[in-house]
Amino acid sequence: MSKKVIAFLLVVIMIAAVGGCGIREKVNEEITEKVTEGVINKALDGEGTVDIEGGKVSIKGEDGEEFSFGDTEWPDDGAATFIPKFTKGKITSVINSNTVCGIIIEEVEKSDFEQYVEKVKDEGFTDEPFEYSSDTVSSYAARKGEKTTVSIQYDLENGMLSIGVEISE
Repeated sequence: MSKKVIAFLLVVIMIAAVGGCGIREKVNEEITEKVTEGVINKALDGEGTVDIEGGKVSIKGEDGEEFSFGDTEWPDDGAATFIPKFTKGKITSVINSNTVCGIIIEEVEKSDFEQYVEKVKDEGFTDEPFEYSSDTVSSYAARKGEKTTVSIQYDLENGMLSIGVEISE
């Protein structure tokens, strides 16, 4: 027990000593990664790795499945590659894995939403379409083949766009 206390105190002293060097953030990031890995591994009864870079958190399971969230840029991998990139507005949230992607974008005009829906249709998302529009929200959802579904919602009052894609296995 006393060895753990000494080790903890050494870590605290190290963090305090290098606080002004910019190393403190990196040490804190590494500690957070290891603690998060421990919690995830305990909860899932498996081994996984966690990588924290800025605001983006990536979790990779022992089966190779990777999941990331917290980024504010359009993902260039995973399920996001199955839909066209939306280039307008400001991305505020991204959740992405090989089978699911959710992106929230603010500062979007209704015409941008409408143009994006047309791009999605041009990409082949036209099976079992669902379209809805009211005074406050517009949405489009459709499948592409048997395994890929896209869902797009636009909040007219707040200029916020939500894009989701799911790849069934």
